[in-house]
Amino acid sequence: MRPKGQMGMFREALEINDLYDMGYVGDCFTWSNGHNDHTFTKERLDRFVANKEWRERFQLVKVEGNEKYGKRIRKFWFKFEAGWLKEEDCEMMVKKVWERKQMNLEPIKQVQNLLQRCSGELT
Repeated sequence: MRPKGQMGMFREALEINDLYDMGYVGDCFTWSNGHNDHTFTKERLDRFVANKEWRERFQLVKVEGNEKYGKRIRKFWFKFEAGWLKEEDCEMMVKKVWERKQMNLEPIKQVQNLLQRCSGELT
């Protein structure tokens, strides 16, 4: 568990940036300790946030809970690191990746592919 101060700063950052938890549909738990006894624990570790404008623009987007908590079924997670913005070449690297789209993929797969390639270039 994170220290109380860190969680407070996280909540404050969300508030300052007008970011709101998007909630979920289905099972809210994303992790379990895998125990088969009285020590069994499950938690919701993953959160998805968006600002008001994004939510208004993409009203049909929903976060679906995964019934098999503890197992990362999702093949790819993208986490943007703010430190990347300090890199001189960050914008150029992202543009370079985005210019090489694979048009034969369905749109969501294309975005996943581009994010994965951006992550690889930036790390």
